[in-house]
Amino acid sequence: MKEVMRYGVANIGIVPIRETPSETAEMVNQLLLGETVEILSQNGVWTRIVSHFDSYEGWVNSTQIRGLTEPDFHHWVTHPDRRRFPFRSILVQGGSKHHLQVPCGAFLPVSYRGVEWFGEDFNYLSEPVRIKRKTVADTAHAFLGVSYLWGGRTDAGIDCSGFIQTVHMLHDITLPRDSGDQFRFSEQKGTRLDEAESGDIIFFRYKDRPISHIGFYLGNGLLLHASAQVRIQQIDPARQTDQEYSFNEALSEGIEGIIRPYRPVPVQSILQNHETQR
Repeated sequence: MKEVMRYGVANIGIVPIRETPSETAEMVNQLLLGETVEILSQNGVWTRIVSHFDSYEGWVNSTQIRGLTEPDFHHWVTHPDRRRFPFRSILVQGGSKHHLQVPCGAFLPVSYRGVEWFGEDFNYLSEPVRIKRKTVADTAHAFLGVSYLWGGRTDAGIDCSGFIQTVHMLHDITLPRDSGDQFRFSEQKGTRLDEAESGDIIFFRYKDRPISHIGFYLGNGLLLHASAQVRIQQIDPARQTDQEYSFNEALSEGIEGIIRPYRPVPVQSILQNHETQR
């Protein structure tokens, strides 16, 4: 009798998580190579999963995840060399001439030569470029120029809350996926720009949506955020003539809250908090 797999792992570089089981459905999130899931149900070529990283649920194409037995799952997640890939997205090649795309943030065994994928070694095809820097702020700046992609969470395309989550993830700080949950999981300090300090994170509202945007505050009215692309804009009305950065009037009028920088907390606490908000 064929064993029913309870667990799975993303087995291509970036796996779209869709709202419904259809290729034309909205991509609401992504799984990265090596991230694990719990398998909830099957619907033809589609599998409903919940991500172990941020407890996000959705549908993935069944061919894009690899089913794992319970022993294989535990072996994978306890591998001593498994960590977040700290470099920009890159291609690697195995001895079988099989290629893998390894995105920034992929969660798999990493060495100075390349990565390991279930017992097979894959070597870098070019010199990897580090995206993880010394501090969270430094890493955030390394994403400058990355295109905006709804549901994205890599340097191949990223949205505003994915930007916040991914940058912190590279520093072993686990956050919920969506900006509303990120706002609730925070230490709030005010709602006026003059209360913000460099390193704080600012949340914004738009019309009837309480939380619709998020970005890193750099001080002097400057916001580093993902909007069209990862960029720096001016949000202080008193500095709107800034010649170096464009002024974002909508964000300057829509501050919903300012929070202090996130600190590391146990992963399980994050997931429990996320579940209470779903």
